[in-house]
Amino acid sequence: MKETASVHSSFGTPMKTLHWATAVLVLIMLYGGFTMSRETATMHFGTGLVVLVLMVAWLATRRASARPAYTPMPRWQEIAAKATHHGLYAAVTLQPIFGLLLVTTSKNEPVAYGVIPLKIARNDTLHEIGEWLHVINAYAIVGLVALHVLAVLYHRVILKDNVLKRMLPFAKV
Repeated sequence: MKETASVHSSFGTPMKTLHWATAVLVLIMLYGGFTMSRETATMHFGTGLVVLVLMVAWLATRRASARPAYTPMPRWQEIAAKATHHGLYAAVTLQPIFGLLLVTTSKNEPVAYGVIPLKIARNDTLHEIGEWLHVINAYAIVGLVALHVLAVLYHRVILKDNVLKRMLPFAKV
């Protein structure tokens, strides 16, 4: 679908809600993934499934709604912004899929939220591939989130424009 600029200068409530819900869960998942224990694994697995559902909803909503035009900026910044956004969409969507590859092929008996069994069949090769992809992608997400936050801070603190307000709940631009 072609990028369509909207006459609106802000995102709609569904996009803002999905953005912030996903952002909070991704940050929790990154922390949880890097500090995971046996006790927290079941929450991590379940929340990963929730992130996958949110990303599917995000992508469907994003596809169905017009995106506000980018704030005027140099071409290289617009390219960097689009690359970062698309990188985040892809990485955050793929992360729970890689996690599912990892847990469904485990030698253990992984369970999401203590009630949803996730193991399909043990396969050490697929498990190792899933583990590798999940870890590498987690670091990619950390880098992309850092770029995203730094860009927002640059727009807010240095340029003093309305980029941040476009995605804040209840903010009028």
